[in-house]
Amino acid sequence: MLKLFKESFKITNDCIILVTPLIIFLSILSWYINFAFNSIDDVKKLLLGVFTLFIMFCGFLASWLYMAKKTIALSKKVYIFEKDRANDFLKLLLTLPRGLGKLFIPIIGVVAVYIIVYCGLYWVLNYFISKYVGYIDLSNIDFDSLALSSKELISFINDLDISDMKVFTIWYFASSIIVNLVTFLTVLWIPEIVYNTQNAFKALFSSVKKVFKNFKNILILYIFMFIVLKILSIINTLLLFIPVMYFFVLIITYYFLVYLVVLLFTYYDRNFTNEE
Repeated sequence: MLKLFKESFKITNDCIILVTPLIIFLSILSWYINFAFNSIDDVKKLLLGVFTLFIMFCGFLASWLYMAKKTIALSKKVYIFEKDRANDFLKLLLTLPRGLGKLFIPIIGVVAVYIIVYCGLYWVLNYFISKYVGYIDLSNIDFDSLALSSKELISFINDLDISDMKVFTIWYFASSIIVNLVTFLTVLWIPEIVYNTQNAFKALFSSVKKVFKNFKNILILYIFMFIVLKILSIINTLLLFIPVMYFFVLIITYYFLVYLVVLLFTYYDRNFTNEE
């Protein structure tokens, strides 16, 4: 596994072109979200905005993940002339519409199932915590400030009394356990769709079987990915609102997002594509 982690950095450097569509999409997404916040003033517009975000996200994932697969495959190819390598990697941008056509429907299924499952689990969790532990009055909380400022979040937590802190702590750890458990069990779901079958539900069962058959290695892989994401989250929280560090933080975030996709796809490609 350690060898895989190291080699994935080299593959990521070869596949760095994947950063380009990621940056473009996240920029468009940020612009649209800001536009939506300023223009939505009724339920119909809200539903339309949410649906548009859903379609945008699924469309990007379908095209970008297919491009990631092709880019990783191309990185294995040996070139005599560097210009031939550069030309082939530039042509990878043409795989984006192909990925949209091939994977759009199954990716919609994946994202929809995740949303339904997580919302259902959160509802069940909140029900049992409210019934047997207690609840926190959220009616006067400014969630926009909490989402945009770590200082506001820290201040909110410090203002909680002992009973509210107990509820918040139980809710936080219970929700983290649930999210990580579901994510771990389905960590191979998307690679299964991209590499093997475009049937989202067939791919789900097949990927979960692979997780149990290779439990130890996939657990190590998942823990490593979890640690990387936590470090990125901490870096973003500490440095993102410092103007001088803004672009530095973005570069690190984009690079490691690509690295995690490359790592996961490379692991799947090496361990499961030959046996299919």
